[in-house]
Amino acid sequence: MSHLQNATIYDYSGNTHTARRNSKTMNHQNWLSRVALIFALTFSLTSFTTLLAIASPAPKNSPVVETQTKQLRPIKITSQEISQVQRALPQRKLLIEHAFRVNLPDFGSCIFVPVQEFSQNPKKAKLSLYLVKNNQVIYTFPQSQQVRPWNLISLKAVSFLELDFDGPDEDGILLISNYTAAGKSQTFPVATLYHREKNGFKVYEDISKKLTQRKVKTIAEAENILRKDFGFIP
Repeated sequence: MSHLQNATIYDYSGNTHTARRNSKTMNHQNWLSRVALIFALTFSLTSFTTLLAIASPAPKNSPVVETQTKQLRPIKITSQEISQVQRALPQRKLLIEHAFRVNLPDFGSCIFVPVQEFSQNPKKAKLSLYLVKNNQVIYTFPQSQQVRPWNLISLKAVSFLELDFDGPDEDGILLISNYTAAGKSQTFPVATLYHREKNGFKVYEDISKKLTQRKVKTIAEAENILRKDFGFIP
């Protein structure tokens, strides 16, 4: 570099312009080299920082972990809990195979209990749903309007659903039951959808009726319709 600059100053043989152009070219190349080096160092440092962030474990109190620990799926009840339910609902036909321990925002940890209850006419039965806690009934579900004239034969399935997109808590209950009409022996499936609201549940009468009209026989069929046609279930 210094030799080329001396040639520019002292050479009067007509090569002065060439030397100056060479000097400018070298300066430009050196500037580009320094810029490239700075860019490479910056990129390497950024990549290394990103890799450290990916490799680092999530903090123990991170929102993802907290959300997962709050989520409680329905579980089958134990023999001790069955005794508790029997004390809370004596002399009832408990449908134990569809009873679950659940965690509901307004009720905490409790037991969901379906019961087949008979009227004075033993040929007429209805489905009643309860929440039991500490040997007591703490909530009675409203009955769907569409099933009142019919006779309950059996409860086929129960599913706790997240209907909306607002969090991990189960906020819907879907039931598939078999009924008969008055004076007839042929059974038909009936779907009933409950949605959680403050301090309780309500029946989605219109949607329940539409599911029943489509003669859904399984939870999977009903969930597929709820997702595609009604925009429920994430």
